[in-house]
Amino acid sequence: MTIKILGISGSPRKANTDNAVSIALESAKELASDMIETELISLAGKKINPCEGCYQCYGFNKGANWENMCYVFKDDVTEIYKKMVSADGIIIGSPSYALDISAKLKALFERGAPFCHYSASRLSGALSHKVIGGVVVAFERRGGQESALSAIHRWALAIGSSFVVGSRPYPSDPPPQASFLGGLVDNCDSKNSLGKDGILPETSRVKPPISGILNVRSLRNLGKTVAEGAMIVKKGMDILKKEGFKFP
Repeated sequence: MTIKILGISGSPRKANTDNAVSIALESAKELASDMIETELISLAGKKINPCEGCYQCYGFNKGANWENMCYVFKDDVTEIYKKMVSADGIIIGSPSYALDISAKLKALFERGAPFCHYSASRLSGALSHKVIGGVVVAFERRGGQESALSAIHRWALAIGSSFVVGSRPYPSDPPPQASFLGGLVDNCDSKNSLGKDGILPETSRVKPPISGILNVRSLRNLGKTVAEGAMIVKKGMDILKKEGFKFP
């Protein structure tokens, strides 16, 4: 059995958020390296247009399919959603902008309307049963991480009808950690806060580098929690199918 864990970095820059999601993915693979495959998609440089609310994808008129997920824009959104549908677990990261997720990630979420269970498109329900965890990077320790994370969780529940998990401690990365809710990290102690290593203990100007240590623990534990959940869900669904259960 192969478990696919997809990481999405919603930052317009290739820096801290990319690195944070990568740390979570590396830890996910450690859980069962012979079984788990990981991939990172960075939205930096991707063309993602915001939804215009025409509802053609929703099914009131034409309805979305993989050839025409959107009848207004032809950008990178379709290929990203194809990878999301093929994944068993998804780790979604964002910087905290105005105490919320980035505009690029929000635009990607909005374009997921045809996957909603209320839609009449051929893509309705295709994102069900995914295990999803969130990563948020902020400068301050209380810089909007939790409010931004709630946007990720709300999308997962509303569009994907998925299983949301937090960052449960594992023996290799014991408590305390930065957050139990997800990979919620800060870089306010960093000598290079805007660089890709701003969240790490190595760049801390404070000794001991407590903040950086707790950051990494939360990210690593989130990766393992998503991977473990994805293994349980996929194996459980396979068993149910063999027993004759038909998922609607």
